[in-house]
Amino acid sequence: MSRLRIRLAQEEDSFVARVTPYQADVVRRALDLLLAVGTDAALAVRAGAGRAAVEELAARFAGERAESRQVRLSAADLHVLHSALTAVPLLFLDDSRRLFSEQRFHEASGTFREHVDRLARGLVEAVEEA
Repeated sequence: MSRLRIRLAQEEDSFVARVTPYQADVVRRALDLLLAVGTDAALAVRAGAGRAAVEELAARFAGERAESRQVRLSAADLHVLHSALTAVPLLFLDDSRRLFSEQRFHEASGTFREHVDRLARGLVEAVEEA
């Protein structure tokens, strides 16, 4: 799905991402979900960054918008985004059988796991193509 592919352009030592409102919402919710659980050390393992960095990145994707926007991101920021998108589904493993709960995930994130997975994969593809 092209609506799930974040477009990146490399500019010097950073990237400029063209992000749709839906993409920004999915990214922000993923970061917010990681911020809401566990210790700071667990967050650092899941996201690859400390609480302040994750909060700052989430704030950059916050806000209701009707149109796409540009967000400047470093390679480290992209790593945090990728880590968050790949880690957040693990928060929704059923406690008894350790199976993924699509319903709980959708209720908490407002999206489907395959959308999150596609955004994560698309980030890496976009970096390779930038």
